[in-house]
Amino acid sequence: MHVPKPLIRRLSTEFSKDMYKDDVKRCIIPGKILLQGVCCWPDDESLFYRSLGWFLFWNLIMVEIFHTAYVVKNYKDIEDAVTAGATVTTTMEGIVRLHTILTKRNIINSILVKVWKRFWPADVVDPIKRTRFRKRAQLAMMLTSIFLASSIISNWQMVAVPYIKNRSMLLKSTFPFDWDKLYYYEIVYVWHYFSDWFVLFMINSFDFFFVALVTICSLQFGIMQEVFKMILSKQSLRHRVVIFGERGKTMGDKEMLLKCLEQHQLLIDICNDLEESFNKTILIQCFVSTSAICAASLLLKVDYSQFLKMLMYAAAHLSQLFYFCFVGHELSYEYATIWSKFWKSDFDVLYLLGRADN
Repeated sequence: MHVPKPLIRRLSTEFSKDMYKDDVKRCIIPGKILLQGVCCWPDDESLFYRSLGWFLFWNLIMVEIFHTAYVVKNYKDIEDAVTAGATVTTTMEGIVRLHTILTKRNIINSILVKVWKRFWPADVVDPIKRTRFRKRAQLAMMLTSIFLASSIISNWQMVAVPYIKNRSMLLKSTFPFDWDKLYYYEIVYVWHYFSDWFVLFMINSFDFFFVALVTICSLQFGIMQEVFKMILSKQSLRHRVVIFGERGKTMGDKEMLLKCLEQHQLLIDICNDLEESFNKTILIQCFVSTSAICAASLLLKVDYSQFLKMLMYAAAHLSQLFYFCFVGHELSYEYATIWSKFWKSDFDVLYLLGRADN
């Protein structure tokens, strides 16, 4: 049976304002700004944006083909091949991320709309817990910011030297023509320069967005836990009013319990969508980061002149691995333990439902 794709919904200024008002959800804003900067924010299905996205994708494919050809051709020169291979893997990261955004645009848009409209606000919990949740969201953003800073420093060192010092290519490549001719070199250099910076911001915008989205989901589990713990207490009335407005004042315990179960199912569905959409991207990222760290370590040993550049390159990939593992562990932990904190068997569920009926 054919399942229709969810419709793309515009994520307007109202989306940004509502997300910024929430202490947890506002961490998505940097990712939104960066994705809009590389024309990949998933809220527009117009022909222009779809065509632009696929043009950028195939542009990176062409860069990668000529760049990889150089590594294959010069594989006997270990130092040269490993140096070029480092940027081959980085370009591959950008290609995989861009392809994910382009092919999963509908699913990502649907997730964002659910987060915007259906996730419970951080104001539900008490100020102390809200501060703790806000700090967890800020920590996730700080980790991706460290990667952004280190990658910009590393890339800035790489892009300026070839043109200023020795008129070499930015991304060592093998072309079927003489690239060193007058004007040919300048055209290739500009092409590589644009593509290189696009890859850098494509990688960072995706990471800011993905890390923020996973963080919001894991903290939504935490918010739901706090609501559920108080479901039979007087404090629950405040929760219901904050979440459902005036309707919450007349909401019974059983109805509130059912709303908690619906919210839990919503979170499970979103987590499944996240896994389906991003699992291959994260798997490739793990392989690429590991390979890049090994390559940088090898170059640090054989060529001390590239010490600072390779040190920053290795630090960037190491921070990538860390924040992906960090937010993934947070979500997995909250996902697996939310209900086990409150009951050990189905009899506890029946008991709570009975209390709610009374």
